[in-house]
Amino acid sequence: MNEITTDSNAVSNETSGEETTTYGNSIFRGELPSTAAFAAEVKADRLNLLWKILVAIVSFLIMVLFVFGAYNSANQIMHWYVSLGILLVGSLLTGRLLRDQKALWAMWLFTITLVSSVAVPWIWGDENALRFIPFAYPIVVFFVGLLLPPSQTMLTALGCSAILLLGPPLFNITTTHPVDIAVIAIIMTFLSALLAVQVTGELYQVAQWALMNYQRERRTTDALFEKRQELQKALLRSQALSDQLKEANVELEAAREAAERAKQFRGQFLANMSHELRTPLNAIIGFSETMLKFPVMYDDIPLPEAYRGDLEQINTSGQQLLAVINDILDLARVDAGKLEIVMQRVELTPIIESVLATARGLAASKHKPLKFAEEIPSPPPLCWADDKRLRQVLLNLYSNAVKYTDEGSISLSITTEGDHVKFAVTDTGVGIAPDEVDKVFEEFQQVGGKGRDPRSGAGLGLAISRQLVTLMGGRIWAESELGKGSTFYFTVPAYRQQDKVDVPARPKTGPLSEQTAAQVPSGMKGDASAAANV
Repeated sequence: MNEITTDSNAVSNETSGEETTTYGNSIFRGELPSTAAFAAEVKADRLNLLWKILVAIVSFLIMVLFVFGAYNSANQIMHWYVSLGILLVGSLLTGRLLRDQKALWAMWLFTITLVSSVAVPWIWGDENALRFIPFAYPIVVFFVGLLLPPSQTMLTALGCSAILLLGPPLFNITTTHPVDIAVIAIIMTFLSALLAVQVTGELYQVAQWALMNYQRERRTTDALFEKRQELQKALLRSQALSDQLKEANVELEAAREAAERAKQFRGQFLANMSHELRTPLNAIIGFSETMLKFPVMYDDIPLPEAYRGDLEQINTSGQQLLAVINDILDLARVDAGKLEIVMQRVELTPIIESVLATARGLAASKHKPLKFAEEIPSPPPLCWADDKRLRQVLLNLYSNAVKYTDEGSISLSITTEGDHVKFAVTDTGVGIAPDEVDKVFEEFQQVGGKGRDPRSGAGLGLAISRQLVTLMGGRIWAESELGKGSTFYFTVPAYRQQDKVDVPARPKTGPLSEQTAAQVPSGMKGDASAAANV
């Protein structure tokens, strides 16, 4: 808090860049005055009102004296002219000091003016004034006490008492009962001083209460203003983010439409390319098989060993390429939502026997001494799935296991968990790093090193398996550790008694996560061909 600026501690604010706030006749530096400064300001306002009232009263009394002086001699009323003149001049000077922001000087000048104007008639020796003038000092001290601090009020009362006690002997004033009158006047003067101090103390309390309430209200107002500013900033930020979000949504919508168009174009392109490639491939595969397996069509002329080896390579490569084309076509149909899955009651025994026979043939063709084990309950649980797609998924997993396992074993376990049947294909092969396990289910993804593994295919087998399992209402995942083998799990719904009617599931367009069915292509080749590219 900052104190009131008066003549005794004047502060120049012409050279200061600080904000100054003016209250009444005084200047307070800063936002809010202290309690003492506020009380002093109230006293200055009181003084500003008192000197104006006093000027009016004195002017009226001077006019009365002029009228009264016509009936009395000048010597009889001269002391009254002097007293009123002191009051008039002192009041006018007080007003001037207040206008000059010298409140403390103005208060003391007003106090001296009142004390002097009362003392003049008494010292003059007017017999009538000697009886009642001493009792004017209590009134003077009371009004002075409303202007000055308590200590200065008591000092004024002490000065008035000194005038009452020392005045008669110094100025040879004689009156009836001078001591009694002086004592009574002094007592009344100090009582007036105490009363003024009490009133001033209440003024300080009121000022403190007012300032406390003002400060509390000011703090509340400032806090509300700051909150409002923060809210406005937050609204502006929110508006900016909303605009950015709208722009991003527009861009995302455009990107989504472009992606959908690209997906349609890709599907159409792949379908066309599939047709264009499969026609000559079927011819190549057909003629190579005919030359290898039916020499009678060529007059039983035996093929040289070099020719036979080349034809076998041509046939094998053609089968692999056809499997890749079939996988790509499957992906295109799944993305386009045009693949149907025929959900029906599936017995696992024939599927497992077929897949194991194919897997053993793959291992034998690669000259790998692998052991095949099964942990299957007897009888195996019934599934609610597409038997061809279930066989394709199992064959893909076995094909991968044979491809990446040089020695050891490959095992299959089947369990029932709730309303699903869980399959697990475990191998003792090279394994996969844990941070790369999820990548194996992505399209065209290869794991295991920077260079291409000669055993790697096109990277479509597991991606297709994931989509097929999802379309059949299950899920697929893997657990693996590098150098210790892998276990691939997948689930399909278990057959329930209420699932009696075997009907094709209705295809849905859109993302795979929203599809529930797919269509089996009519030109799909055998299981061994599908497994060759996994």
